[in-house]
Amino acid sequence: MWSISFCCRVAKVTKDGLAPIEMVITVDGQRSFKRLSMKVNPDEFKKLISCKRDNYIKQFCDNERIKAYEVCRKLEMLGMPITPAIVKEGLTSGVSISYRLSNLLEDFNAIISKRVGVDLCLNVYKKYVRIMKYVVVFLDDKECRLITNGDMKRIVADMRAKYQNSTFANLWVIVKSFITYGINNNRIPNNNLFATIKVVKKPKKVEYLTMEELNRIRDTPYSNPSLQRVADFAILEANLGLAYCDLVTIKRDDIKEHNGIRYIQKQRAKTGVEYITVVNSEAFEILKRYNYDISITNQAYNRFLKIVALQAGITKKLHSHLLRHTFAHHQLNEKHLNIATVSKMLGHTNLKQTMHYCEKHPTTILEEFAIANQE
Repeated sequence: MWSISFCCRVAKVTKDGLAPIEMVITVDGQRSFKRLSMKVNPDEFKKLISCKRDNYIKQFCDNERIKAYEVCRKLEMLGMPITPAIVKEGLTSGVSISYRLSNLLEDFNAIISKRVGVDLCLNVYKKYVRIMKYVVVFLDDKECRLITNGDMKRIVADMRAKYQNSTFANLWVIVKSFITYGINNNRIPNNNLFATIKVVKKPKKVEYLTMEELNRIRDTPYSNPSLQRVADFAILEANLGLAYCDLVTIKRDDIKEHNGIRYIQKQRAKTGVEYITVVNSEAFEILKRYNYDISITNQAYNRFLKIVALQAGITKKLHSHLLRHTFAHHQLNEKHLNIATVSKMLGHTNLKQTMHYCEKHPTTILEEFAIANQE
């Protein structure tokens, strides 16, 4: 279902008190806005657009609506998909209706923007938008029907030159999902666009803090209270295994208890996946010490962690996620918790995410096999 309506963009009021009229193109719940040539007084627009009698604003809007309907009918005749972006393009370009990468970005963005706060965090969403805009600019906003395997190879070559392998591999996932959306919705021809393109993310060794290094963070006398506070937060994070965005949202009411064991059971801010982690006595004391107030920006937290590491004599690059790695490593490799349990504590969506924390020595594997298969 598609519809055409009109609004007055109050935020764009000029010095003479006039604001532009915008056409609102709605297709299956998705919207696109097209600024029109007429400017009116916002209060006058509200009165005249809802007035039953004919007037100059209603006539202007009716004429624009007819133009939009004609574009939609033409799209139907050509067998082309009708989306807000395509209708807007049709109104702008006139007779020649082309669906470009910028149109694809607008349509795809309308979908993924709704996932923010559900299964997509704001920072990841911003990364999606940034990389999609890069594709549009790099390929000169090409018509989607003209996208080729050569275009994909050029993108790969350019991104490989700009980024390290692991970063490139992560960003390529966004590029591929963007282009695949176009293929699945018949905007881009499925002409083996990704043929001969192999992007392999090389596994890298996960760094973590040893128990001796954690004790140094605990025992170091810091030069000021702010550093001591961040050091305590670091120990808290290493005990709970939470990502920064989940750590700073802890509230007193989040602490539950079952058979004398304190725990937190919530959904991850980044993905919406449920996690459950135990609040041991050390973590509980830190939370009480700061009255459950872990308010600090991610930038400030990581900046202070570097100073904490320096004063504690730790040479590793200390950052928030390293503390999450530390939790996972110790639970798997020193406390020997079941990998499925650790995966649930971390809020991972699958065991593969958790596997790269596992560092079992071959001798340990053979010993466990022997015990499990005793006759």
